[in-house]
Amino acid sequence: MADESGRARLLAALIAVTAWGAIGAQIALNLGNAAAEGVPLWLVPLRLYGYFTIWANTLVALVTTHVALRGDPEALLARSGTLAATLVYIVVVGVIYNTLLAGMRHLEGLPKLVDMLLHVVVPIAYPLWWLLCVRRGRLGWGHAVPAMAVPLAYCGVAMGRGLLTGKYAYFFIDIDKYGLARVLVNISGLVMLFVGLMAALIALDRWLARDAAPAAIG
Repeated sequence: MADESGRARLLAALIAVTAWGAIGAQIALNLGNAAAEGVPLWLVPLRLYGYFTIWANTLVALVTTHVALRGDPEALLARSGTLAATLVYIVVVGVIYNTLLAGMRHLEGLPKLVDMLLHVVVPIAYPLWWLLCVRRGRLGWGHAVPAMAVPLAYCGVAMGRGLLTGKYAYFFIDIDKYGLARVLVNISGLVMLFVGLMAALIALDRWLARDAAPAAIG
């Protein structure tokens, strides 16, 4: 069990380094672009965190860092509901980006690598870590509703940012283009997607728990 725990923490550390590295590199790239364009540098992190991709990757980084450092197992970042909700968030990032948004811009070099880390590598690595390393049978249906807090908070922040700046991170929350009613419908559909995925994950966890061997985390 000690060896399994060590491997789980090592894998968590690798994911944390990848996520933090990608976020840091993206901030550095954006700072360089802002300096070249004469944009105030303090606006860069605010603009970057207008994207749910960065929210989800940051949460993955925080969770896996906590696990890798043997943080308090009763802390919010280590709870089964948080671990599962983080999986849903990062999977949604990967699916939506790679099915709807990936072809909307052409990247090369370091920007392309960072983009791949944020939208492909971390969205694959974290779910695999959760499946292999997190203890089964800890999720209940009551975990589904609290998991909606982060997506709803993000939508509120992103819409407010868009109204203030006229620039929206994603086309489906663009109030200026689609109007408030259509955007609210889009957000409702997004929330339903999160709820459905969270429910599916809870069901999967309960099914896997029937014959699961003891896991290292959770």
